[in-house]
Amino acid sequence: MSFSFKYKPVLLKSGRKTHRPLIPFTLIGNNKEYGFFGILDSGSDLTVLPKEVADFLGVKKIGEDELTGISNDKVKVDLGYINIIFGKNREEREYTLPILINEKSDNIIIGRAGFFEQFKITFCEAEKRMTFKKMFEKQKYK
Repeated sequence: MSFSFKYKPVLLKSGRKTHRPLIPFTLIGNNKEYGFFGILDSGSDLTVLPKEVADFLGVKKIGEDELTGISNDKVKVDLGYINIIFGKNREEREYTLPILINEKSDNIIIGRAGFFEQFKITFCEAEKRMTFKKMFEKQKYK
């Protein structure tokens, strides 16, 4: 299984345009499935969901933590798990990801745990493209 996605153009608050590695996926919650885009972030340990998305999906919180982000500000977060469906065409699979639920986040960030270990992921900045090659069928968080 191998497939790719092009980076998506994004208009920043400053008015500048950039391209980001946004991937389409489906989040499962409240016995329904909802389509989203998230930023694929190799520098993030865990997936981050905005609180309003987690609440909408009915994510069960299993604990709390405090994080220090890029600005060195401490942020309280809730911990949980979410099921996602990711792939392309007939290659879609369901994965369980550990997540951080953050009140201050506006974006869904797909971190490494539970996701990156499933694929060989190649970022090609020159082509503004990500390629995914499926590596494993077993998953740690199921």
